[in-house]
Amino acid sequence: MIKKIAYTFLIVCCIIVTVGFFRYNPTVIYAEKVPVSAETVIYINLREIEYNILTSFLKYPFSQLDFKKQSAAKKEEQRSLLDEIEIPSSVFLYTNQQEFKGFLISSKISVKNNFAEVLKEKGFKEEKSDGVIIYDKQQITCVVSDKEAQVIYKVNKNDKVSHELIKALNKRDYFSEDAEIFAKSKKHKSPITFTTAKGDFFKVLVDKGQLNIDGQLNEANDIFLPFKTGFDTNGIAIISGKLNTKKLTKILPENTSEKFRKFTTLSLDSIAAKWNGTMDFQLSSFVEKSDTIITYEYDDDFNKVAKKEIQNSITPNIIFNLEGEGLCEYLYKKEVIKQVGGNEVLTLIPLFTTYSFCDKDKLQISSQKQPVLNEMKKLEDKFYFSFNVAQYQAKDRGIYSFKNKYLDKVEVLQLSVANNNQLKGTIKLNNTSKNFFLQVLN
Repeated sequence: MIKKIAYTFLIVCCIIVTVGFFRYNPTVIYAEKVPVSAETVIYINLREIEYNILTSFLKYPFSQLDFKKQSAAKKEEQRSLLDEIEIPSSVFLYTNQQEFKGFLISSKISVKNNFAEVLKEKGFKEEKSDGVIIYDKQQITCVVSDKEAQVIYKVNKNDKVSHELIKALNKRDYFSEDAEIFAKSKKHKSPITFTTAKGDFFKVLVDKGQLNIDGQLNEANDIFLPFKTGFDTNGIAIISGKLNTKKLTKILPENTSEKFRKFTTLSLDSIAAKWNGTMDFQLSSFVEKSDTIITYEYDDDFNKVAKKEIQNSITPNIIFNLEGEGLCEYLYKKEVIKQVGGNEVLTLIPLFTTYSFCDKDKLQISSQKQPVLNEMKKLEDKFYFSFNVAQYQAKDRGIYSFKNKYLDKVEVLQLSVANNNQLKGTIKLNNTSKNFFLQVLN
């Protein structure tokens, strides 16, 4: 009996591998997909993602299944948008800084008859414009015409898809099959690649429950300056590096300066001119305190009665080092650094007291009353970011707690940029035995 099961399993695996060889090695069509005006192209190989999930099932069949979910009561069945789409072997997303600025647009996808009905069921609002039908909901817009759809992602959900943008979608001047912008994506068999016309290239690889990003930043687009970043293995969150403030202000959205002024009363241009871009931020822990507060009340006989109340507070233990000639003087002048109870306090963070310490062109902001002198370990990278999500969410952080169905699955987020502009990123999930794509789709 055991032999029969083993032989059956082996035969099924052979059939899957044989069929998979033809299914997951299709001829990718690059022509007529991306307009020549595109400056950034993201290539999503859906067949490779599907194959990645399938191989995980074959290697680790039991760890890919969630028996608790399967045994739970079935929810009321709803029509899915995926059921109304002719799933292509791959999808291209593109944008540029002129006609598509602020929008990420997909190549055309074939849809079925009930696609529009399901969009309405999902809360999309319908509007007719320039011979097409537009379905809009928050940051997603679908442009449907002749059983084909293009998905538009809006960076700012308040932006409107204009008539000019709709007309630009119908342009017929596309990159050819052998265009240079597709060259690196063709060489790397990766589920997702990111390419720019200026030479940036990143590829995404998945290993079980971990996603890795590997690539190269183009020097013209690089916003990081040479630096030796700080690193602490015990930190919950770390950001260390030196930014090119001139380049950074140019790529920020147009309304950023106004929003920054309303939130802080400070000028973003003035900060950028005085700050040299150096920063070392570390969230090392949370300090929990319990204070007894005594208030007095009067009883019916007008006797004074003491009432005790325990008040719990949680304060993040942070250190934030900045550098820049004239930065402290500017903050003093704008009165965001003030003398409070014999201490200099930064008034921009109302949730907890942040103490400031100025020393010539250096500024340290900390939740501690004394300046922190110990330095973090140095790395060769010029930018480093790390966030131990699992450690952060291991306890109730009070008002600093946050919940997100995707972020709750994450253990660690990391991103680094070396001095040779090589970029590496990692998203590691809590469940490392189950396929990354499978967990994201659930």
